[in-house]
Amino acid sequence: MRTIKRYSNRKLYDTTERHYVTLADVAGFVRKGDDIQVTDYVTSADLTAQTLAQIVFEEEKKAPRVGADILRKIIQTGLPV
Repeated sequence: MRTIKRYSNRKLYDTTERHYVTLADVAGFVRKGDDIQVTDYVTSADLTAQTLAQIVFEEEKKAPRVGADILRKIIQTGLPV
């Protein structure tokens, strides 16, 4: 599992490769099939879901692909479609 530490300044640090990474890098890890976990540097709280949601949000801003109906369904049900 690849562990990413998130600092208070929102920087992401990949503990596997020992360098800072971007959200795009994290998205690339996921696309390659890497199992990732994002944790808060200070509290060790799991921030994986929030980080993945942020990646989806940023990618949807650039090029909408998911569609409002699917996003609406996720919000209404709270579950993946």
